[in-house]
Amino acid sequence: MTNFPHALAAWCTNQAPGLRAAAIDCELGTPPADGRSKASAWVTLSANARLAAITVWDTGEAELEHADLGSSQVYPEHRLLQTEQDLVSALSGLVQWVRSPAR
Repeated sequence: MTNFPHALAAWCTNQAPGLRAAAIDCELGTPPADGRSKASAWVTLSANARLAAITVWDTGEAELEHADLGSSQVYPEHRLLQTEQDLVSALSGLVQWVRSPAR
């Protein structure tokens, strides 16, 4: 089974140089080690007055948000990831969102 928080952190580390070159800010977050039953991690991407975020848990649960800061519209989405490719696909969609010009 894929460790999705670890895979998300690895993606962020590997993609950070290319994202910076494309003027996309990428921030990785992790909760404190306080004994929670499910491990998680999140990434926030921002550029062009757009924000995108994904939170993943080791169970494969994922919450995605696409936000257009100009219009204040937020588009939430829930997914259940099965594979690391599912995670990469979700992240690719978030990167495309922030690369698009705000409306």
